[in-house]
Amino acid sequence: MTQEQQKPSLAIILMSEDLEKLHAGSLVGSVASMSGMKVSFFITMNALKAFKKETVNKQDFKTGTVGKEMLSKKIPLFNELIKNGKELGDMSVYGCAMAMDLMGWKKEDMIDVFDDVIGVNKFLGMSQNAQVITM
Repeated sequence: MTQEQQKPSLAIILMSEDLEKLHAGSLVGSVASMSGMKVSFFITMNALKAFKKETVNKQDFKTGTVGKEMLSKKIPLFNELIKNGKELGDMSVYGCAMAMDLMGWKKEDMIDVFDDVIGVNKFLGMSQNAQVITM
């Protein structure tokens, strides 16, 4: 496949545990994925806490004003957006190996959207020529 034939790709690095940032990044990623782009998420630092099964089950998210409304109105959250993007498009989700090791968390502790747990170097290699967004 030549450069011109490759589909556009987007790499989204989620590092904040703020529900609004997680949701915005996931919305952009899922829409991009469903629109024909190749999307790769790298979940690192404090964002990882929001992807723990326990956090999602308890809806124990760090929120601002908009996040509180999202929770009270029970709209589909970032985890649902990512699941939809994976089902309906070309999307991969990776946890940060260094941050997960630091916290003692395993892939099994996280919601079932992670394709793998990898290092930054591997993610950067996979994301060459992609547009990068960090939240």
